[in-house]
Amino acid sequence: MRRRRHQTHHKHSSKKGYRRLLDLLASHEDVHRVATGRVKPRMGAGRPIAPISKLREIESGLSITINTEGAVIDAYIVTSDPAGVAAWIRAEGLAP
Repeated sequence: MRRRRHQTHHKHSSKKGYRRLLDLLASHEDVHRVATGRVKPRMGAGRPIAPISKLREIESGLSITINTEGAVIDAYIVTSDPAGVAAWIRAEGLAP
C-alpha cells in the first residue's frame, strides 16, 4: 500500500472550495497531515473576510477555523513547526 507524504482527510460532504484550501495547506513541506473537524452551518448574511479566521497553536500543531459562504469549518494541521506554518499561512494572505 502506497502512502502519500501529505495527507488530507476530507469529510464526505466537504465543498470543493475549502478542499482546495486544505490541499494547499497539506502541500507545505512542514505539514504532516490536515484533518477537518466540526462543520457548522453559517448563520447570518455576512461574508467571510479571510478564508481562515482563527489560527491557534495546539500541542499537535495548529487549529484553524475556515470560513466559507455556507459553513464554518474547524480543521487541524499536524506539524512539527507550528510557528513556521502559521507565518507561511499569513504570508500567503490566507489569515489575518
